[in-house]
Amino acid sequence: MKLALLTRRFPPECCGVGDYTARLAESWRQQGHEVTVFVASPEKSGNQKSEVRSPEEGIRVVRIRLDGWRDVRAAAGAIAAAKPEQVQIEYSNYGWSRWGFAFQVDALVRALRKKGLPVTIALHEFPLTFAQAPLHAGISLVQRLHFGLLVLGTNEVLTNTHERVRILRRWFPWRRERIHYRPNSSHIPVAVSNAERCAALRAERAPGAQVVVATFGTYHRDKNFEVVIEASGEVQCELPLALWLLGDASPAQPAYMEMLRGQVRERGLEAAAWWPGRMDPTEISRCLAASDIFVLPQPDGHLTRSSAFMAAAAHGLPVIAVRNDENQKDFEHGENVWLVDASRAELFAQAIRQLADDAALRARLGSNLRALYEKRFSWAVAAAPRVSAVHETEAVRVIE
Repeated sequence: MKLALLTRRFPPECCGVGDYTARLAESWRQQGHEVTVFVASPEKSGNQKSEVRSPEEGIRVVRIRLDGWRDVRAAAGAIAAAKPEQVQIEYSNYGWSRWGFAFQVDALVRALRKKGLPVTIALHEFPLTFAQAPLHAGISLVQRLHFGLLVLGTNEVLTNTHERVRILRRWFPWRRERIHYRPNSSHIPVAVSNAERCAALRAERAPGAQVVVATFGTYHRDKNFEVVIEASGEVQCELPLALWLLGDASPAQPAYMEMLRGQVRERGLEAAAWWPGRMDPTEISRCLAASDIFVLPQPDGHLTRSSAFMAAAAHGLPVIAVRNDENQKDFEHGENVWLVDASRAELFAQAIRQLADDAALRARLGSNLRALYEKRFSWAVAAAPRVSAVHETEAVRVIE
């Protein structure tokens, strides 16, 4: 089939959704589909002119403009000219606008539908809740209008937690059969590694450490990375520990990064902490393979929308995360994850101690999590296009 993907950013640009889109496109290509990726990078990136390149992987990448309503007609025309049988928008609203709404995307959906193209929207983020930001209630209302237009305008909606599926189906009960759960998969392919290479990396970056604790992701204040540093400082008083803070910190707020570095100094972790900065996926994979414990500090415990968690799962690491009953139905504490009740340093420290002292427990958690990932969250499972279901539904509607 001929499939089109639309994203705001795409590698080598640094963006989690862009990385996801790249892996999805490659997975579709491996399944035999013809894939074109349309990249609507913002004007400030310097990509103001359309540019086409054909990577070695065989995926066609086209840069278009979609910075405002004035660009909608040309963007829809460029996508339609590729003659796809299905268009899928990998959508992160804050990637398109600092306020979290981009109504030109709604207009693009309408333009594509008028051209007879089925459109799927994959929602990587969600509107602000009033509890999250009570002073931004107006923005939250506008975001809800924007998301509502996307849900109503597209043929199909995908989102990455059970809670979000439930909310959307409650808001739009007459479209519940078009709203589906699609968990994220890992952005980091598992690289070939061996015990000797892992030992060499640990000897270089964690000399004398009994346990290597790793965390990974985009450094954003809401993700609460500071509690991993605090917990590691507590545990280091009892056993030799190394803390690997993986991930590119360059997009983060400088003040937040300085606060984290200050905490490393205050906790006496300068010699134990490693900040490698931006690395290619192969290097990240080798770091994960050489780690003992992975900590995901996000307070919401949304495992299925965290590509960092999925990377740890794909590498068979024991993961400590925050409990969230509704969004962790696929997981079991003590069987394939280790859950704490809140994103607090003392709870993470206690969990790190338990796993550090029990190699058999770590091995069981990691092995079971990897098996679960392969069964339910790998690209082979998650990347199957839902095109046939969309067309069948449309055919039934036409017949009726």
